[in-house]
Amino acid sequence: SFDPGTGQAFHEFAAGDAADIDHAVAAAGRAGEGEWACMRPAGRGAILARAAALIRRDAARLALAECLDSGKPLQEAEGDVQGAARCFDFYAGLPDKFEGRTIPLGPDHLAYTSFEPIGISAQIIPWNYPLSTLSRGVAPALAAGCTIVVKPAEQTPLTALMVAELLVEAGLPDGVLNVVTGTGIEAGAPLVAHPQVRQVTFTGSCATGIAVMQAAARNV
Repeated sequence: SFDPGTGQAFHEFAAGDAADIDHAVAAAGRAGEGEWACMRPAGRGAILARAAALIRRDAARLALAECLDSGKPLQEAEGDVQGAARCFDFYAGLPDKFEGRTIPLGPDHLAYTSFEPIGISAQIIPWNYPLSTLSRGVAPALAAGCTIVVKPAEQTPLTALMVAELLVEAGLPDGVLNVVTGTGIEAGAPLVAHPQVRQVTFTGSCATGIAVMQAAARNV
């Protein structure tokens, strides 16, 4: 990873590929059937609340990493960190508010709706707002009880890895959130085309978005 301000490499990260995506999706699938699936909604909210507090605890470190990775001014990076914490705060209050409803069909009939996790969410994160976009995708997916595989932009992968560490510290079970670093061709493409992925969120160019939609459509 290069510091855009100096043009010098300041960190290294794994070049993930299709095999790494397969491992991550398998981990997310197992997590979706294990402890995470049995956790009460209030428990998911508590993890998100702890994550918000940990983001604030490590705000200076996260902002510096975002600044070095993306080249944005430090003040803007600091604002992104605070926004990420607020995002986790907001979604921390929602898990036990997802309620179904009964539908009055008349005597001798009972109809009701309920919300269930959609499954594995694949999230492709852009380079320009790495932490902000990660938070607004990961926090609601966790609130809903989904599991996640994140592929951050290869230019700015660091804060995704750092937030994943903080979520583990906050009590998130193993395999619920997986981060695979690498290029769009080597890691992103096999992720959005994976048959076990049930939802894709993507931020990027229109041309790449079209390719993402075409790849995902084969698994509808």
